Amino acid sequence: MNRWNNADTTLLCAALFFLMAVGLKVIFPGNVLAEGFLFVTEAALVGGIADWFAVTALFKKPLGFPFHTAILPRRRKDFVKASVIMVQQEFFSRRNIFKKLGDFKLLPRIVKFFEKDSTRKLVVGELFNVVKKFVAAQNKELRSKAIANELRRIIRDIPVQGLINDFGAQFKRNNKDREIFINIVKAMRKTAAKPETCDKLQAILEEYANEKTKNMGGFSILMAGLAQMLDLVNFEEAARIMQTQLLKLLDELAADSQLHRRTLNECRLKISELSDTPEFKDLIERIQIDAATELPLEEAIELALIHIESQIATVDFEETLEKVRSSKKLSSKSLGVLLVNIFNEEYDKFLQLIKEDTASRNAFEKFIDELTARAALHAQPLVGTVAKSALDKLTEEQLNNLVYDKAEQDFIWIRLNGSIVGSVVGLAIFILIKAAGLSV
Repeated sequence: MNRWNNADTTLLCAALFFLMAVGLKVIFPGNVLAEGFLFVTEAALVGGIADWFAVTALFKKPLGFPFHTAILPRRRKDFVKASVIMVQQEFFSRRNIFKKLGDFKLLPRIVKFFEKDSTRKLVVGELFNVVKKFVAAQNKELRSKAIANELRRIIRDIPVQGLINDFGAQFKRNNKDREIFINIVKAMRKTAAKPETCDKLQAILEEYANEKTKNMGGFSILMAGLAQMLDLVNFEEAARIMQTQLLKLLDELAADSQLHRRTLNECRLKISELSDTPEFKDLIERIQIDAATELPLEEAIELALIHIESQIATVDFEETLEKVRSSKKLSSKSLGVLLVNIFNEEYDKFLQLIKEDTASRNAFEKFIDELTARAALHAQPLVGTVAKSALDKLTEEQLNNLVYDKAEQDFIWIRLNGSIVGSVVGLAIFILIKAAGLSV
């Protein structure tokens, strides 16, 4: 405000021209041009001084004049309040905010941002690090005890009948009972095919024959002895025949034959009948209680947690992510590698959804718009608070310069217009006075 400007130069020129006009008036008392020049310069000087006074009175007291001057310093609080309201309600009104946000499409920029390799690396890396830190921060001993206690509670609370039904249904659904039946038959065949089995069969036949002979009469004993002497009864051959027939029977049971299906169905029926007996239920309940009590769950779970932490901690994230993205064959199938692969695949699915799926894209765009609008609306009072804080910190001189600098050219032209309009009006009045035949 203290800088010399064009308005000051104009006012100074008006004053000089006025002094010159006074001199000409004195030298040429009756000259009309001298009178007109004096009248015009006087009006220009008065207009310039009046506008200088008006502009200066906005910011300070011109020449110490105290009445209704220094308006901005005196009305400082009202000015600050009005400025805050203007910033909040005009510049950052709800209408302007929503209009600007509607014109500014965020989704294409967000998609472009997420397509960058650096963004993928940052997001996937953060997810992996969160899991890594979470696993590392766990107290393995306390966590294993808590998990073990929960597992024991679950095992104890399972209804016995439900447990039996679930196991039975699971075995039938997956044909596990058939697989077990075939394995048992194959194990029996392997045992039946051994030479020892033939010897045992022979021993059983001989023992059976001896028992029968003891209960016979003398003639029967004589005939049995004679049959053995003549080799009419050969226990070794009979044992081999029995072993061969047994192996054929077991082979048929192991194959998909009618005997196999009938025997398996019979076994299923007997097991179903057995599962309904109180004795079998008591047995399962005891097994259930013993499993919940005696199984070393804490040690197993703690070792599993330690193994999980080791698998995650030893993974080179950047190298693994690069291999996953380049479709290279991974040398390890550890949990850490699987996590990186899962996070990378989910990131690809997220990108595909917001790029190609219309419904997902619209939903995501709506979410972004609402989030941005809410953030902008929450920031609206903050803008006013910041503006008020900034204006309150300004001194009177700084506040005056702030306002003056924003409209300096306008203020200068107000003062210039005062001198110009004053001279024009003065000239018009002088012409009217002379036209009316009056003296100045």
